[in-house]
Amino acid sequence: MILKLAKQGIIICSALVAMSTYASGSSLYGVDMSQKLADADKDGVINVRDMCPNTPMGAKVDNNGCSEKSSKLLSLDLKILFSSGKYDVKPQYYGEIKKLADFLKANPTSSVVIEGHTDDVGNANYNLALSQNRADAIANVLVERFGIPRSRVEGIGYGEEKPIATNDTASGRELNRRVVGEVFARKTADIERWNIYSVDTNRSLFSGR
Repeated sequence: MILKLAKQGIIICSALVAMSTYASGSSLYGVDMSQKLADADKDGVINVRDMCPNTPMGAKVDNNGCSEKSSKLLSLDLKILFSSGKYDVKPQYYGEIKKLADFLKANPTSSVVIEGHTDDVGNANYNLALSQNRADAIANVLVERFGIPRSRVEGIGYGEEKPIATNDTASGRELNRRVVGEVFARKTADIERWNIYSVDTNRSLFSGR
């Protein structure tokens, strides 16, 4: 009986040692998994695959852990005025939109986001809806009058969420009531970010490379 209890005690102790080793990040085979999966610069790409190990905190990175270059080609403030509470685009402002259309035609692989913004006067939900309607109205002119494919044009209303000046003065509110065309280069392929569960689909799993 004593011998049997002693054997059981050895088994329990061995199990506890194994559990402790696993919890500390090391396997029973001497591989430190905490080091294998470490991400020193916190960019979402583990160290063993990170070709830019000192990426600034918060920077967007590509598959190799390196900072992505901005794809923005143009930011254009559209000088378009709307009647109070309205979102129809008056023909007198078509020339302003044509500038944007001409740039898009000259850069056929680009796309545009029309951003609508308001000041903080009035109800926030109303301002959000109004800014969306105005952005959509300009997007429609680009598509219907100037022939830009719908797939290249998007309208987004931000309402009063992104002021660029104080809303405490008339001049500040005027600056905040704006429409901006942000033109971006369209990516030919989505960048797949590595994480601890990713598989490199560009390499054979059996090639040894």
